[in-house]
Amino acid sequence: MYLEQLRYFHAVAETGSFTAAARELHLTQPAVSNQVKRLEDGLGQRMFERTGRSVRLTRAGEVLHTHTRRIFQQVREATAILEDLKSLQTGRLYLGTVDVMSIYVLPRIFRVFHSRFPRVEISIEVDDTANISRGVRESRYDLGFVTLPLREPNLTSIAVYNDVMRAIAPAGHPLAGKQLVTLAELAETTMIVYKRGAVTRGIIEQIFRSAGIELEPDMEIDRPEAMKKLVEAGLGVSIMPEMSIAREVEEGSLVVLPTGDVSFERQLGLIYRPLQVFSPSVRAFLSILREELKPAEWIAEYDGMQEPR
Repeated sequence: MYLEQLRYFHAVAETGSFTAAARELHLTQPAVSNQVKRLEDGLGQRMFERTGRSVRLTRAGEVLHTHTRRIFQQVREATAILEDLKSLQTGRLYLGTVDVMSIYVLPRIFRVFHSRFPRVEISIEVDDTANISRGVRESRYDLGFVTLPLREPNLTSIAVYNDVMRAIAPAGHPLAGKQLVTLAELAETTMIVYKRGAVTRGIIEQIFRSAGIELEPDMEIDRPEAMKKLVEAGLGVSIMPEMSIAREVEEGSLVVLPTGDVSFERQLGLIYRPLQVFSPSVRAFLSILREELKPAEWIAEYDGMQEPR
C-alpha cells in the first residue's frame, strides 16, 4: 500500500466522485480510478460502490477513510511544523470558532498575532459548538473556540472568556420601562432564543427551570447576529451576549431589561485534542491568546505534550 494510492482514495472519499477528485489532484480521471483499483486489489476489498457518476463508501471504505483523515492531517501537521522550524515568519493556523468569539473577542488576538507574524496565514471557519468540536476531533482545526460546557469527551477544554448575557427588548417594548423584569414575565412574552440543542440554549433553559419555569420560546435561530436584528425589528425579546449588543443599546434601538439577582452567564472556551503536539505557529498564537485574555487556567507543557494545569 503506497501513500499516493491512499491520497487518491482519500480525495475520492472526501469529494464523493472520481471526477472531482481528479480535478482536485490535477490528474485525469482514469489515472485516479486506476490507482484506487490497485489499492482495492492490494487490500482485497472494494472501497467504493459505484452508482453512476457518484460513489459511496463501503464499510471497508468507511474504516479506511477514518484512518486516512488522521494520516493526512498528521502529514499536514508534520509539514507545518517543519516549515515553522525554518522560521516563524511562515506557517498556517486552522481555527474553528463560534461566531461571537470571531466577531467580538478574537479580532484583537488576530491583530497582535498578525503584527508579530505577518506571513503566517490564519484560516478561520465559523460554526456552532457541535461542528467546531467535531472539526477539532477530526483534526480539521488546530484549535477550536466554543461555548462551554463541552459535551465531547475526547477533547480538552479550557475556559478563556466569561461571557455575560443580558435580557434585551426593542425600544418601546412593554417590558422596556420596568425597573425589574422577572423570569415569568420574560417567559410570558414573545421570546427569541438559540436553537434547540445549542449549549447556550441549555444554559438559559436551566436558569428558567431552576425557577420552576419551563421555557417555551416562540422563535429559535442559530445565528446570534440575526437574532439581534429580529429583536430590533420588534419581533420579541431575547437573552444575548452583552458584548454583542453594546452598540445597539448605546444607540437606543435595544434596551437591556433589568433582571435583578438573576444573572445570565456562559463560559467561552479553547478546545484541543488530548496529547496534541502544537506547531510553533500554534504555540505562538496560544502565547498571545494567554497574554490578551489572561485565563485563570492554562496549558502545562512537558515531555512534548500539552495538558491542562
